[in-house]
Amino acid sequence: MGKGGHGGGAVGGSHSHNEEYPDDNWNLYQHVDRAEALNAEGDAKSVLRPFVRRLETEGSLVSDGDEELLVKITFLAPVSLRRLMVIGQGDPDTHPSRVKVYVGKEDLDFQSLEDVRPTFETALPVNQQGEAFVHVHPPGAFTNVTSLAFFFPGNHGEGDETSLQYIGMQGDHSHDRREAVDATYELVCQHSSVDVAAETQGTMGV
Repeated sequence: MGKGGHGGGAVGGSHSHNEEYPDDNWNLYQHVDRAEALNAEGDAKSVLRPFVRRLETEGSLVSDGDEELLVKITFLAPVSLRRLMVIGQGDPDTHPSRVKVYVGKEDLDFQSLEDVRPTFETALPVNQQGEAFVHVHPPGAFTNVTSLAFFFPGNHGEGDETSLQYIGMQGDHSHDRREAVDATYELVCQHSSVDVAAETQGTMGV
């Protein structure tokens, strides 16, 4: 399917602080105003949820027609993103193998992707256990952001179907005390830390 054939998904509404998970205040899903999935059916907000629910499969998004999947998010107030977790669903071959992250590109679509340089880009592991985080870089580009776009260009099996179960965004919202952000970008597991070669490209000005 060509770029022009990609369809849009559902768009969510307001989202308030989740009192059921008081220890999850670092999770920026609580501060999402709108979320939209392009080239996938379903509610994009379904993959934005508490960390303890990251392994739930209900509400997963699956690309339609080809392997590309684009998720766009706008926040109720400026946030600072530190690190990212992505989990695919089902067959590991369908899990996203790469993500390109764009800051402040609310109008981004498949037609404009080729003309816009991502703020951050990295390979993704098969993360079935939900233990691997990727640090975004440079940290200054992800401070005080009001919108993010996540483009998943392919999967580990190189097939036409990419599945997305969970996007975890760790950071601070505008009401939190700002803390220094680690400038390194690495794969952080629950019990160990493993360096990965994350590719970054782009500048804050794009």
